[in-house]
Amino acid sequence: ATVACTRQGARVGKGKGYGEVEYGILREIGLVNESTPVATVVHEVQIVKETLLPSVSLSCHDLPVDIICSPNSVVRTKTTIPKPRGIYWELISDVMMNDIGALKELRSLKPS
Repeated sequence: ATVACTRQGARVGKGKGYGEVEYGILREIGLVNESTPVATVVHEVQIVKETLLPSVSLSCHDLPVDIICSPNSVVRTKTTIPKPRGIYWELISDVMMNDIGALKELRSLKPS
C-alpha cells in the first residue's frame, strides 16, 4: 500500500517492507525486471511535492512507481529512480520470514 508518492515516482508505504519484498521475490525468480511498470492507486492528497518526499531520501529497497492512478488523474512518472534488484536478505526480519512462505523457500535454494 502506498502512503504517499510524488509525480517523479518516489513512493513510501507503511514502513513494513512487505510490498518491496513481494517485488523482490518476483525479481529474484525472473518474473519482473527494471522495465516492468509498477503502478499504485492513491487519493489525490497522497500525491505530494518532491520537497516532502525527495527521491534522494529513498533506500535501495524502496520501490518507485511508474504509474499513479487517482480518482482525478493517471500520471506516468517517467521515473529514473532505480528499482530494487531483488531481495535484500539482510533486511528480512524473522517475522517477515515466517509470514511469507516464498521467502523461506527461496532462502533454502540460495547457496550458503
